[in-house]
Amino acid sequence: MTKRARIDLSFSLGFLTPAFLLFASFMVVPVLVSGYYSLTRWNGASAPVFVGLQNYVRIFHSDEYVVSLLNNLRLILAALLFQTTVAMVIAYLLFRTDRGFDVMRTIVFLPVVVAPLAIGFMFQMFFNSDLGPINYLLRRIGLGVFALRWLGDKHVAIYSCIFAQTWQYVGLFVVIFLAGLKGIPVEIFESANIEGASSFQTFLRIAVPLIIEYLSICVILAVTGCLKAFDQAWIMTKGGPGFASSYLAILMYKKAFIAGEFGFASAITMTILVLSLAFTYIYKKYIARDTVDY
Repeated sequence: MTKRARIDLSFSLGFLTPAFLLFASFMVVPVLVSGYYSLTRWNGASAPVFVGLQNYVRIFHSDEYVVSLLNNLRLILAALLFQTTVAMVIAYLLFRTDRGFDVMRTIVFLPVVVAPLAIGFMFQMFFNSDLGPINYLLRRIGLGVFALRWLGDKHVAIYSCIFAQTWQYVGLFVVIFLAGLKGIPVEIFESANIEGASSFQTFLRIAVPLIIEYLSICVILAVTGCLKAFDQAWIMTKGGPGFASSYLAILMYKKAFIAGEFGFASAITMTILVLSLAFTYIYKKYIARDTVDY
């Protein structure tokens, strides 16, 4: 190795080392520690007792875990079917807007920067079955039969929580899709307009295929975000009634900080990590490999 190469290597390592240390300290080490505790029975105070895979066996025999996982899957389905679709449509409408573009973009993105806890409190008030504005409005217009116990009915509560989170992050995907639309040469849209293509045809046959890479990014963000969902549902229902609106992260929190089962909670955390990594790998390798160059 030449002297110049050694200098370049040392210079590069000098810049990379702080980033590597931060990543290792706040990502790698916590994951390894959680992995160890997931193999133990530990209440957070006494010494951990190694139990092997006992916590993982218990997970898949737990009704709470199964319901929580299904709720996460419902949230993922809602995000993929509605959140990304609505975001794409709104992004296209904003893209075709000549006046007030910056104002409308800010309004759409505003919920994303609001704390999820604040969003949870807001929807908790909206969905209040006695004093909330939704039921009040339904009763005022003669549709009281549709006034439900939005957060108290075990069959409805999860969908109220899903709506809150899906609504909050639409703006994030709108901005991503807008970035993709802005990267399309304007001549393409002008040619479509000259050929007599309608706005809907332009959207469906030109805009969507040309921003498919951005759709892949949104899909990965949506799924991994849904797997770690916590804030809105915790504020709105605490995972109730019972555990009907619980997510995996809520179940993990309850087991760790309420029941004192830190080993079992760590095992739940590891399953969330594995699910996120597995989906990202499968999606990138088998679904998005022809559309996205990673």
